Amino acid sequence: MCIPGCRLRVEVQVRSTGQWMWAEYDNMTVESENNNYTLHVTGYHGNAGDAFNDDHKARWQSNGMQFSTLDFDNDLHPESNCAASAAGWWHRWCSSSRLNARYSRWYSTITTTGKILSIRVSASRMMLQCGAI
Repeated sequence: MCIPGCRLRVEVQVRSTGQWMWAEYDNMTVESENNNYTLHVTGYHGNAGDAFNDDHKARWQSNGMQFSTLDFDNDLHPESNCAASAAGWWHRWCSSSRLNARYSRWYSTITTTGKILSIRVSASRMMLQCGAI
């Protein structure tokens, strides 16, 4: 594993209100370059919904996916490179979260109450805490 035993926190700022929402994962690992930086996350909690394990559309789940970029198409979409429209990310089939997209930044997931949450993002940040957590 490239980055073992870390905690991941993703924060997104809602464009319309300026409110910050968050998703935190107690365990996050990213595999080595040999495995195209495959992402694994568990232990979700937060108020932004679990976009990496988005279960309202199984093909959008990013957990367990390799990182895709314009020059390394590692997603499962048979007809396109998801990174071409949604930027580099752990895409399965052009996932619902597009935090790196240049023009249309979105964070979409299903909340713990079953509501589909799709927000336009004005800012985002991903933070890691590794080591003794």
